[in-house]
Amino acid sequence: MDRLRDRLEEGDRRVIGAAGAVADTVRRNPDRIAELIGLVDDDDTAVVAHTAHAMMQIAQDEPALFDPFADTLLDRLEALRQWEIGEQLPKILVCLPLTDNQAERLYDILCANIQDRSNIVAACSLQGIVDLARDGRVDRGRAQAALNAALGSHRKALAARARRLQKYLPA
Repeated sequence: MDRLRDRLEEGDRRVIGAAGAVADTVRRNPDRIAELIGLVDDDDTAVVAHTAHAMMQIAQDEPALFDPFADTLLDRLEALRQWEIGEQLPKILVCLPLTDNQAERLYDILCANIQDRSNIVAACSLQGIVDLARDGRVDRGRAQAALNAALGSHRKALAARARRLQKYLPA
């Protein structure tokens, strides 16, 4: 059996590389999901980036594969070693059947990650907060406060994302 890491280390970090093929492998062999998740901690930034993309591709079709790993994914998002993690993990985590404590923890992590220097991480974090509020997993008022703060941000990309998200949290 081939190692997922060997396939994910190929190619530049800025391109998806073999993420699609790895996602297909894990879909066919769901027992390998833990192996894939473990690669989020790899020292090679390309492996981490490609892992994040593969995870997102899997989550689009089979988010339930990640259910047993919600706490692990929250830990990785909180540690946020690389922007691709901050881009993809919120999208995965909001699809999982989180406990109230996990949803609250995710909200807190996302609020902190809005301050990340990466505009992508900040925007995806804000999107995650709005998604949690729309699903009733966090208080809409708190989510609205985060959205309002982003609307007033000096970061143009974040303020623009907040304007687009306003329609999902009407006052």
